[in-house]
Amino acid sequence: ASWPSGRYSTLAGFAEVGETLEECVVRETLEESGVAVDPESIRFSASQPWPFPRSMMVGFHAMALPSSSTEDDLPQIHVDPAELDDARWYSKEYVKENGLVEGRGSSALNFTPDDAEAEFHVPGPASLARLLITEWVTGG
Repeated sequence: ASWPSGRYSTLAGFAEVGETLEECVVRETLEESGVAVDPESIRFSASQPWPFPRSMMVGFHAMALPSSSTEDDLPQIHVDPAELDDARWYSKEYVKENGLVEGRGSSALNFTPDDAEAEFHVPGPASLARLLITEWVTGG
């Protein structure tokens, strides 16, 4: 990927012809991370214009299906290297303390992270990804 070191964001993809947005969430999440999503849990959050002609980003929250019979087990992530460099599970506390720090993070591709941000940071406050991450962390 062409992102700065340490940037973690939300998964993203493009809807296929004839596919609902909810079907797109399920498909793209599985393709990019190997994680199955509960279709009943998908909730719209917000939209944002995308800098490609005639495109729109649409943000959703969804719950991953557990990997076993115990509800607390997070499913194992299987990264598609053609899609992502890395994907991980993070706790809300970790993201709040290390990612949602005022004045940290940027959506610019030429952003140079400081030492702490080179390990972990989220996109800047103008991005839909930052909104989705903030909503998840704060329960908003």
